[in-house]
Amino acid sequence: MRKNSIYFFIAGCVVFALSSCHTMNDKKEARRIFPEYHYALDSILRTGQGTISGVELGQSMKLIPVEQVKQAIDKDRDHITYEQDIDSLTKYIITYSLENDTISEIEVRINSQSQDEGDRILNDLKNYYRTKYTAPIMDKGYFVFNCFDSKRQNFKITLTDNGGAISMIEMLVYREK
Repeated sequence: MRKNSIYFFIAGCVVFALSSCHTMNDKKEARRIFPEYHYALDSILRTGQGTISGVELGQSMKLIPVEQVKQAIDKDRDHITYEQDIDSLTKYIITYSLENDTISEIEVRINSQSQDEGDRILNDLKNYYRTKYTAPIMDKGYFVFNCFDSKRQNFKITLTDNGGAISMIEMLVYREK
């Protein structure tokens, strides 16, 4: 009788552990913001609003995600730089340039130790911005998107991979002066 109790207890623990893992995986999948794209875009873009991290040019720096400001690796009155690992091979760095507490430019660098992952991220970024704004033109090795923000003001996004054996994607969001 005592052996049966122990077996039932162990079986119950195994069932609980398996169901807990299943629940955690369901929650993780439910959190995907852009399931049709590489999972890196969930971290970098964060939301379908704005251009990057839910913000766009001309907005107050107060709209930059709080954790990016708090965990900035470099911050002063002219810029905020935030870095985050996406996975063991890939990380990204965002630098918000500021003028009078307003976002004037956004630079994103995505570094991946895997060229294949970098290629997928670059292609998915191109597809995302093509769908959201317009098809890019190719200019001197850069994909250039001519865009309009929520206030109908023109801005550009340039996108390229300057890597070799590793991927170094560079993206710049700016207004022509």
